[in-house]
Amino acid sequence: MDDGVRIRVAREGDFDALTDLWERSARSSHAFMGDAEFAEQRPRIRDLLLPSMEVWVAELEDEPLGFVGARDGGVELLYVSPTAQGRGLGRTLLTYVSGGAGPSSVEVFADNATGVGFYRAQGFVETHRYTTTIGGHSFDIVRLGRDAA
Repeated sequence: MDDGVRIRVAREGDFDALTDLWERSARSSHAFMGDAEFAEQRPRIRDLLLPSMEVWVAELEDEPLGFVGARDGGVELLYVSPTAQGRGLGRTLLTYVSGGAGPSSVEVFADNATGVGFYRAQGFVETHRYTTTIGGHSFDIVRLGRDAA
């Protein structure tokens, strides 16, 4: 991970910037989603998901580079700015979940090959698959888990 990057608990005042970061990152890995789906998801991310979970943000000089949002030991959001990917931020952010124990589960869009590959490289295996609807389109979600040991 880059020197000078600090990780801290996110505050409500961060949510607009984190939503922008989410969209930049998701657009780089979610080619299967269109503008309508992103427009529908923005308020859900900003106003429903971020306030409902523990969120840690990685930042350099007060600029957010990535964040992880988790609930009950499971990661629901993990996004790293496209300009900061490949530096170990995602892996480092995972260590903040569950008081440093790391997450026991994650959910990711099945068509997000980058995300699925990342989680598999971290030792996660598929445990469940289901379909969700966003903007009138159906998307498969993969739940992955790993042993706490």
